[in-house]
Amino acid sequence: MYLEWLLISFHYVSYLAFPFLILLIFFTIRNYKIVCPFGLSSLLNIALFFLTSVFIYSRFVERNTIKIQHTKIEAGFSAKIIVFSDMHIGVFKDKKFLEKVVELVNKQDNIDAVLIPGDFTYFAPENSLDNLFDPLRKIRFPVYAVLGNHDYGLPGWDVHEKLTAILDSKGVQVLHNQYTQLQNKGIYLLGLGDNWKGEDDTSLIDMFKEDDHLLVFTHNPDTFLKYRNNIADVSIAGHTHGGQIRVPLLYSQVIPCEGDFDQGLYKKDGKSFFVSSGLGEIGLPLRLGIFPAIDILELY
Repeated sequence: MYLEWLLISFHYVSYLAFPFLILLIFFTIRNYKIVCPFGLSSLLNIALFFLTSVFIYSRFVERNTIKIQHTKIEAGFSAKIIVFSDMHIGVFKDKKFLEKVVELVNKQDNIDAVLIPGDFTYFAPENSLDNLFDPLRKIRFPVYAVLGNHDYGLPGWDVHEKLTAILDSKGVQVLHNQYTQLQNKGIYLLGLGDNWKGEDDTSLIDMFKEDDHLLVFTHNPDTFLKYRNNIADVSIAGHTHGGQIRVPLLYSQVIPCEGDFDQGLYKKDGKSFFVSSGLGEIGLPLRLGIFPAIDILELY
């Protein structure tokens, strides 16, 4: 509860501080002309200007700018898949942001499926879930999902049961160690449970044959480390946020994975692994060097 109120307080205080930061930049620029160009005060002014500018940009610009990214993946079969993960609707992201996501998704053409690899929530009250996720019902393509660690309250509030029922009512099929087939494509889609919850049953991959067209998706890419065979043609996950604040040499140290995962496409033994950098934030409502992303995967 204390963490929740701390996050909410920072979220709204940063809005109140925005005019102050703009004025600070203005006066820093104005005063910079009259101080010694190589003195300590100049360096402090420059540092203050830089840090304030970075904060404003990462707080109010980048985290609200959604990129559409295209990636071609050799799979041995054709499909066009949209992936967006880690929405973290709740403290930092709201219904309006999700409406924007859905609008961008619906502008795409010839999509075979939309995959959402978990972490729908971030301290979202259980009684607000139906309203917060209502925009998902407007997606005009088949939508499949798995849940992530935050949906199970790791950390946060455990809302997985209520969330699963609500997603189902919005036309989103949650696959918890279950599989389905993409309509008219001859492609199997297997959704695995969350790694931190210990429910990612990778033994289910053994049900399939080498010549099956198999897509596997889950929340945490560490699940890929548990594979016992090379049957899955393409595997998809989220969880990493691409580091969220990509300070060189530092961001990779805070990605919460055991494996060496960041974001984007990986190849191993002729198979493809894709990690979405996601849409939302945790800890701080900041993104730097890694825009919120909707990924369009073109399999061939």
